[in-house]
Amino acid sequence: MDRLLSPVEQFHALPRQGNFEEKRVLILTEAARLFVEKGAHETSLSDIAALFGISKPALYHYAKSKDDIIAQILLAAREGNRDMLDHFQHSEGTGLEKLRGALAIYGESMNTDVGRCLALIQVSTFSEETLAVHRDTHRVLLDGLTEIIAEGVKDGSIKPCRPQIAVFTILHALNGMARWFREDGKLSQGQVTQQIIDHFFEGLADY
Repeated sequence: MDRLLSPVEQFHALPRQGNFEEKRVLILTEAARLFVEKGAHETSLSDIAALFGISKPALYHYAKSKDDIIAQILLAAREGNRDMLDHFQHSEGTGLEKLRGALAIYGESMNTDVGRCLALIQVSTFSEETLAVHRDTHRVLLDGLTEIIAEGVKDGSIKPCRPQIAVFTILHALNGMARWFREDGKLSQGQVTQQIIDHFFEGLADY
């Protein structure tokens, strides 16, 4: 099986001119990985530029600051969550089925460098503008999942509960995994994620 190219290799495989959006996404992905490995505060724009073999002025073409990179990562997550939630909110099925589908996708996102970055990054590093984006990103996810759980309570597929507390519980469990999961454990991160979701549904489903 052919080895998958890293984001840096993909970046250099693209033509030098054009392909701005593809290159921007690759830079954000690798920046997220560095933020996870070194910490956002300890990672500099020079580190990111050096990784891609480009100058800082060239990097400014994609992001004007480290804070801008974080804001762009947050905006991409917000829109991705919005699209995902909109899909399930308007799909067929019970609230429980919709919630399981939405959490499966969110759980998969937490297995990526971008997902781990969003779970680990300290908001104290944000500017006021980026902090507002962070709050809005969280609100989109919280409100969307809360609405789905409320629908499940109404249709009888989910036990009576306070939907927002249920959402806080599962998100805390999934996001917290970024802090304690170890690659050398007996289970993969995907398997651990699925077990967390399964345990959550054992207590929530009204069979």
